Amino acid sequence: MRKPKQRGAPINMRRVRDWVQRFSGYRITVTENRIDRWLDQFADPDRDVAARTLDSVEFLGAEPIADAFRSLLGEVPGWSRSATKRSGNWRFVAFSGSAGESGDEMLRRFRHAGGMAPANWKKLFVHRSELLQERLEAGDTVVFVDDFSGTGTQAVNGWKEFAELLPGRPDVYLLLVAATEQALARIRAETPMIPLAHWTLGAKANVFHSSCKHFSGSEKDTLLQYCVRADKKQPRGFGDCGLTLVFAHACPNNSIPILHAASKKWEGLFRRHDG
Repeated sequence: MRKPKQRGAPINMRRVRDWVQRFSGYRITVTENRIDRWLDQFADPDRDVAARTLDSVEFLGAEPIADAFRSLLGEVPGWSRSATKRSGNWRFVAFSGSAGESGDEMLRRFRHAGGMAPANWKKLFVHRSELLQERLEAGDTVVFVDDFSGTGTQAVNGWKEFAELLPGRPDVYLLLVAATEQALARIRAETPMIPLAHWTLGAKANVFHSSCKHFSGSEKDTLLQYCVRADKKQPRGFGDCGLTLVFAHACPNNSIPILHAASKKWEGLFRRHDG
């Protein structure tokens, strides 16, 4: 979470254009007009806390994601660009349950960030359906790639499906651009995967947590009222994560719904789905 501007800072054209520039690259273009419409959903006394919420958004575009993957690749024990210096067989796999999920896009970005786009690296990158026939064993390494884990639920459930494809029990890593502390702890506890996250989000990243000092208690109450309006079932975000994290390709549902919800009652600035 970024530090927002001080209370009462003017919501002027300069501030709006700063948001537009910072959020450029989101798959549904963030324009000045869309920001104005988003702010208009707040009552006049609440526009300041709304603006400060936008200030606090941690937006991760293409370059930060690429930088994260390059850094993470260097953290995987035993990895080397030289095949003669690597122990056992290595395979990189999207951590996706089905085609079209974020893991597929992240694997493509990971491959390019790691300088492995040329065809001679192709054999290291396999689809989930190909894992079993790879016959990977102890001493081999599988590296799963995804963007984010907020609660660890998707990773734990996903592993149950991947486990049967790896009967030889190779070493398994899960590379994440970002993850919460609770997600990393759960993945370590409930799966044999070793999760590595470039950005680890603690309790301070949760808008509603007492350790988040960017917003006062009354401001948090105000935000929660609007979040209930946006999504009464998960007003604090999925898993009560309360995040203000946004990726260029999608906003996680662990982030607060005023950022991404789309319904008759609310229009988020970072819609998760088209239409």
